Amino acid sequence: MKTIEINGRTCHIRINGTDFPTIYWGEMKNSSETIEKVLALCEDLKCNYIVYEVEDWNADFSPWEFTLNKKMSFSGGGWKTLDWLLNECVSYCEEEYSLTRERILCGYSLAGLFSLWAFYESQAFSGVISCSGSLWFGNWISYAESHSAQQNSSVYLSLGDREEKARDRIMATVGDCTRRQYELVCGDINVSRHILEWNDGGHFNEPEKRIAKGIKWITGEVGYGI
Repeated sequence: MKTIEINGRTCHIRINGTDFPTIYWGEMKNSSETIEKVLALCEDLKCNYIVYEVEDWNADFSPWEFTLNKKMSFSGGGWKTLDWLLNECVSYCEEEYSLTRERILCGYSLAGLFSLWAFYESQAFSGVISCSGSLWFGNWISYAESHSAQQNSSVYLSLGDREEKARDRIMATVGDCTRRQYELVCGDINVSRHILEWNDGGHFNEPEKRIAKGIKWITGEVGYGI
């Protein structure tokens, strides 16, 4: 992959074809091992990858302020990330690489929540991959209930079957929140393709495989299971 800086943020870029869909995938800094594993699992897929890094996971991927407990809080810096993504990253990449096809958001955990929020908020993407998304995040479901997708869009949701066994009582709501999110997706007339996939294990079980499954599904790969 080619690594560049776009207005202060590191991006890892692989362009496989200007007329292929482009995955805009958010990761923490120094995630090259994760990226390499996912790309190895997605070898020969007809899509492009723009993997952008953030410096502060809890700040840069949170859509609004929220305090989970005494040890963990979120400052709501997602607006800055979304502004950069739309006005710096997407615009630069589409001009530089002559990209003409669908834009698809992708993320895991809090980045999965951010991707779903950015999908609703911007109306600039035709697909989203939210793997083990932090849908327990304060007031998320209320937000999702009042928003809808762009026309003819695709939504991939996944969760580990043990994630709702979390010790934290708020995080333990992730199963019910994800089920409710999927109900909303199913009822959204603008979503033409959707799936909620359950994986084995807890939150940290094989995240690379979960991301790869999402990418394969959303790009229409036949027999995408890993």
